[in-house]
Amino acid sequence: MYLEDIAAKIKSYQTEVLSIHAVQAPIANNEFRVWGKEIAEFAKTLRAKVITVHPENMNKTEFKQDQAAKNIRFLNRLYNENVIFSVETFTGNRRVFTPDETVGFGLPMTLDIAHVTDNQKIWELLKSYNRNIVNIHLSAKGKDRHHLPIDGFCKEVVAYLTESGWEGNVILEYLPEFHDQMLIDIEILRNMAGA
Repeated sequence: MYLEDIAAKIKSYQTEVLSIHAVQAPIANNEFRVWGKEIAEFAKTLRAKVITVHPENMNKTEFKQDQAAKNIRFLNRLYNENVIFSVETFTGNRRVFTPDETVGFGLPMTLDIAHVTDNQKIWELLKSYNRNIVNIHLSAKGKDRHHLPIDGFCKEVVAYLTESGWEGNVILEYLPEFHDQMLIDIEILRNMAGA
C-alpha cells in the first residue's frame, strides 16, 4: 500500500483525521522537503491540518538546527499554513530541538504532556507559547512509563485550554494496553470542554 491507498482506506471508515503523526521524518535533512511534500499532500487528502514530526536524535549542531528550522518553515510557507508541520516536544540534548529550542526558533509545536517531565515547564509553555502550540498529545506519565490514561493533571491542562479559548487539537496518545480506555476518556474530556 502506498499513501493514496492508505488515504482511501481511512476515508472508507468516515473518520475525521485531525493530525498526521509522522515520526520518522529526518527534519534536518534536505530530503525532508521532498518527503514532506508527499506527507502534506496525504494530509490534505484527509483534510488534516497538522503534521507532527519528531526532532530526531543526532549530534546536534547549529547548522543542523538551522537546516531543520528552514525545512519546516519552507513546507509551512509552501502550503500557506493550510497544512502545518509542528515539532513534538522531547527532552534530551541529542534531539535536534528541545522544547526550549523549538520556542527559540519560533516553530509550531505539538506539546506532548507525557514527554515533558516537569509539569511547571508544561504550564510555562502553555501560558507563554500557546499561540504556536497546534496540537496537544495528552496522556499521563508515571515513574517508568509514559502515555498512560489521563489523570488529574491532564484534566487541569484541558480545563486551562478550554478557559483560555485555545484552538487546536487534543489527541489522546495511549499505550496499546490502554486503548480500551480512550473512548471513555474522550467523553470525559468532551464534557469538560462543553463539546
